Amino acid sequence: MIFLNPKKNRLHGYTLLALFVLSFLLADCIPARAQITAGDLTRYTPEWIRDGFANGGATHEPWMFQVRRNKEFNQWQKGYYDYQTSEAYIKQLAEAGVTVYHLYLYKGFGFEAEKEHMDKAAEAAEIAHKYGMKVDTYIQWNSMMYETFFAEVPEAQTDLWYQVDVNGKPIMITYSHQQSFRYRPCFNHDGYMEYFKEKIIRYAVEVVKTDFLHFDNFDYNDANDADFNPVTIAAFRQYLQDNYTPEKRRERFGFANVSYVLPPMWNDSNPAKTLVEIKDPLMQEWIDFRCWTLVERWKECIEFARSLNKEVVIEVNSGGIEGGNRAWEYGINHGDLMQYTNVIWAEDLNYAVWKDGVANGKFRNYKLGRSTNNFIMSYNHTPYDFAENLALNRTIGSLGWSELDEVEMKYLSFWQANKELYTGMRGAEKVALLRSYPSMAYNTRDTHISVNMAEQVLQQSQIPFDIIYDEHLDRLKNYSVLVLANQESLNDKTVTAIKIFVKNGGGLVATGKSGKYDGWRRLRKNSLIREMRLESGRAEPVKAAFSFRYGKGRVQYIPELIRPVGEIKLGYYTTWVMPENADELESAVYSVAARDLPLRVSAPEWVGVSHDTRGDRDIIHLFNYNHESAVSGVTLHYKGRIKKAVAVSPDKKGDINIPFTGSDNRTTLKVPDFPVYMIITLIKE
Repeated sequence: MIFLNPKKNRLHGYTLLALFVLSFLLADCIPARAQITAGDLTRYTPEWIRDGFANGGATHEPWMFQVRRNKEFNQWQKGYYDYQTSEAYIKQLAEAGVTVYHLYLYKGFGFEAEKEHMDKAAEAAEIAHKYGMKVDTYIQWNSMMYETFFAEVPEAQTDLWYQVDVNGKPIMITYSHQQSFRYRPCFNHDGYMEYFKEKIIRYAVEVVKTDFLHFDNFDYNDANDADFNPVTIAAFRQYLQDNYTPEKRRERFGFANVSYVLPPMWNDSNPAKTLVEIKDPLMQEWIDFRCWTLVERWKECIEFARSLNKEVVIEVNSGGIEGGNRAWEYGINHGDLMQYTNVIWAEDLNYAVWKDGVANGKFRNYKLGRSTNNFIMSYNHTPYDFAENLALNRTIGSLGWSELDEVEMKYLSFWQANKELYTGMRGAEKVALLRSYPSMAYNTRDTHISVNMAEQVLQQSQIPFDIIYDEHLDRLKNYSVLVLANQESLNDKTVTAIKIFVKNGGGLVATGKSGKYDGWRRLRKNSLIREMRLESGRAEPVKAAFSFRYGKGRVQYIPELIRPVGEIKLGYYTTWVMPENADELESAVYSVAARDLPLRVSAPEWVGVSHDTRGDRDIIHLFNYNHESAVSGVTLHYKGRIKKAVAVSPDKKGDINIPFTGSDNRTTLKVPDFPVYMIITLIKE
């Protein structure tokens, strides 16, 4: 797609801007726009990263940003800062086993302002390549440091290359309200995007010869900060015209002419944060438009970068599953976005720990990566962090931006020594939990709490499961059970796929309002569950919870996952909780399984499990969330016969033989005690 440019005007000031915005609010000015066709380059996984990576290196902040920000900053730090790009430092990382050297490249001050730093990054990259490492370059996606950028590119100010609010004022990244010098670029503006590709991405690929493009702050603002840049307003209107015929627009909005529609507007008495159920169809479309804009512009950048070097890895810091509504909050639709990425940076604070009866960790992010063919990069500090990461992420990922400490070296060495247990694997999960886009995007609270609780139950019940999205419905045939945790809004395609899945023998566990609304959050005549029950010839249920046969499969309905008493926060500081009726959900999953699940684990709730398969062997990862207790009393019930079971652990030397007994195509294994992490290999008969 070609996005829109405003007419050039060399006048300055907010008076002009207000008039400019007003002209778009009142006039039918929607220039034509072509559609982009994504090539294979956007979905490509470079050969060199397919078996995993270990990323470490220098800070991602150029020195001028350190000075401008002045956060915990002292001039004496310059010596160590320079050392991180020296040959001695880079050689040390390479010898330790780091495979990808990370360093700064571009922060948003402008190409000329940062040229000195970028040239230094190119020199450091050459050294890293000399020692056989790949190079990961940090690029800021979402900052325009206007003080220097406008000096280099005056039209960025006069032609509004940045986002503005309804009053015509710049939208900023504030970071504790002390970084107002960081304007958010307007992603709908061709001028800015061409500059970004030609100046920054081209330099990274052709001059630095980067192997790995790391884009930071990949989002589309807080929901309160709607972009009223004229090109964004015009692009939004065009988006509605392109996606709907006049008849469909009448069905969607009640009218066909969208020439005067605007992004949502907020004020003190009408703040965005008060919304829970997002019913307004135009507001729903604004959420969709922001997600779509990021993905479309992203694909342009990927195609451009890979036209210069096909083997460049693509990574964004969009955050992972943080517990809240990422589409509403920041324009992030993981199911769509991660079709076009190789790595996602997840910067949340959910470190692996057992606290108040809940296994806190990043398992949702790692499962997101597994289902979308992405690796996850996140901060890891303790052995428990690294164990969860290795078990579910299948790679070491990030090792931070300094010399490796004892824990990092231990787990890096373990990964290197046992790499065959992580590569070429296929997930053996037979349970899937659906995060349906309209259910999660058009509700800011209820659906998210329900899904979070359901995932927590599956994790602490040691039921290996995948997190899937609407884009993955064609994979349902690979699973035995699908879980719908209060997935209230399901489009017709999703409903049809679920029905076919169950008719063909799949099991469905549904809770709450699942399937009550359609994909536009309009009330269905019958909810999905009631419709399936009627189609199966069943009478109305006589009790709240019920189950029934549907074709060859089975449906179990649970009215509610009961929330524990207390405040449940969502977002970056989400409160992870277990529902009071967790046992009911666990029992329902086993009850509807059309075939026996391949693995059943008897273990304390603080033990995590991951199940992979490859050829004649299955790989089972067990890891501990409880810092106060080693793992003991674990029994594995495996569907199948084996001839050998052997384990390795970073806490024990050599192979560990696992005792087992078998009969009737089933095997029972007694797992010896271990402190943090164990990998068990089952050699099948």
